[in-house]
Amino acid sequence: MTGTLAAQVALIGLAKSGVIAMLAVGIVLIYRTTGVVNLAHWAIGLVGVVVYVLLTGGDVVPPLLAAAVGLAVSALAGLVAQRLVFSRIHRSQVVTMILVALGVGSFFAAVSQMLLRGQRGEIIVTPFLPGGTVDVAGAVILTSELITILVAMATCAVLLPWLKRSRSGRALRAVAQNREAAQLAGIDAARYAELAWVIGSGLAALALLLLIPHSAGEQGGVLSVVHLVPLGSLLIPAFGAALVGGLISLPAALAGSLIFGLVQELLILAPPPIADEREVLAFVAITVLLLLRTERFFASNAELEALRS
Repeated sequence: MTGTLAAQVALIGLAKSGVIAMLAVGIVLIYRTTGVVNLAHWAIGLVGVVVYVLLTGGDVVPPLLAAAVGLAVSALAGLVAQRLVFSRIHRSQVVTMILVALGVGSFFAAVSQMLLRGQRGEIIVTPFLPGGTVDVAGAVILTSELITILVAMATCAVLLPWLKRSRSGRALRAVAQNREAAQLAGIDAARYAELAWVIGSGLAALALLLLIPHSAGEQGGVLSVVHLVPLGSLLIPAFGAALVGGLISLPAALAGSLIFGLVQELLILAPPPIADEREVLAFVAITVLLLLRTERFFASNAELEALRS
């Protein structure tokens, strides 16, 4: 095994980690602010992907513009879900919220399938990211993979400081830590809960949109509902990464995403018996982090208290 090959596989793992991280950050943000274990996360993001697919199918709308519209539609879908459904049950039992989230996810998945099945024949999709490959210090990867890494890094570089330093970010954190106290301080908790859903749902759509070059091919290809629905399987590692921080710590969720993506890809270089079980072993790594209760190293005392309550 050469160092170049290992670097290439590691970069591919980073791209996968970036997608998982954006999903995990959305899950954590929504849970911290509203207490909803959002099992509808992928399905809300899927709506934006389907809108992108439909807009680019006839080459009428430029791919980048279609991607922006898809992000906006998913963000709007998240806002509608919060305002019409989850805002009415935020004091309910966890089991109730999980069941409702499953129902909401099934609804959005059904809407996505209905929209695509309304098209005749196969749907041709033009990825909004450029094709081809790029050489990174001798390691050759897809250009779309490099862009995925950069987008994920930029998203985290903007979101984390915004949550810590901006007025709206601090208000969002206050609602997440103690909703009642935030309301007494004059913060509109309902408004910031909706903001969390808008951001989280937009991140879900962005994560799934970044996978289109790998699903549809570098120069465009066939992408149908059969290919889109399995994207829901990404919710499993995303939730695993989010759980590393007890669903409250964004840095821990990012660390969990990084570990899952890197471990899963680097194990390709292992002997066949191990390489064949790399997905299982990646989940084992996440499970070990859960058992170690790593949220203690990332979360503040107030966040840990919120988790216990």
